[in-house]
Amino acid sequence: MEYRIVQILNNNVAIVHTRNNKQNIVMGRGVAFHKQKGDLIQEENVDKIFEIRDKNTVNDLTTLLSNVPLDFVTTSYALIDQVQAKYHFAAEPYIYVTLTTHLFGAYQRLINGDDDVNYLPDLSDNYPVAYQIADDVIKGFRNSLDISFPESEHKSIALHFINAHTSGSVEEEKSQTGNDEIIEVVQKELERNGIYRTQKNANDYDRLLVHLKYFINRLNNHEPDSLPISEGMIGEIEASYSKAWRIVQRIKELMQEKLEIKLSLSEQTYLTIHIQRLI
Repeated sequence: MEYRIVQILNNNVAIVHTRNNKQNIVMGRGVAFHKQKGDLIQEENVDKIFEIRDKNTVNDLTTLLSNVPLDFVTTSYALIDQVQAKYHFAAEPYIYVTLTTHLFGAYQRLINGDDDVNYLPDLSDNYPVAYQIADDVIKGFRNSLDISFPESEHKSIALHFINAHTSGSVEEEKSQTGNDEIIEVVQKELERNGIYRTQKNANDYDRLLVHLKYFINRLNNHEPDSLPISEGMIGEIEASYSKAWRIVQRIKELMQEKLEIKLSLSEQTYLTIHIQRLI
């Protein structure tokens, strides 16, 4: 098979037309070297081919390749494809760039001997498939690139898949009506205020999503609210983080109106702190 070049991203990566007339991304060492638009690339020179899933795919990959070696990117992308197929786990396209960026950062800390204490919660009881996926990703890097990530990376990798999980997945986990609606209410109100998930704020945004998932679990399990927060602290939060507090007040109103869910003062405070990090 041959692929016709549509655009060259660098010597190792190009956008091509495939036989079914779709545009895909091909990767391979020197695959586009001394070539130009319209030239053909032979299949045997291609290490990996990826579907262009959305309008951000090309820009994300170009940014990624400016900082991350090709073999690391191809391994990460291939493993993400493999685990989605193996576990029938649908994930948002952004996971390719966010997880690869995270893993390369973890790899750099590993080779530099930097200790990285992972304070993320263990959600394996609620999301067992995501943790199986994390195990496969770690094994895949060990087998392909001889990189042995520490066990602590399981939680980080699983969290990436939990947060990127879409409703198209058939992952057999506990599911409750209204979960997606809660997250949607929060995300839409954030977007209305110009707050989006970006590469720069990805870690803080993901922490917010983790907090929301814990909140959802407490609702589903009819667990009591967190420890009460003093009125003095609430007043200080409201004064110091006025914009974030206003956003949370609107979220509180929307949850009450649309979902008949009441946000306690402590939950409003925690949400305000998380959202403040994104402003």
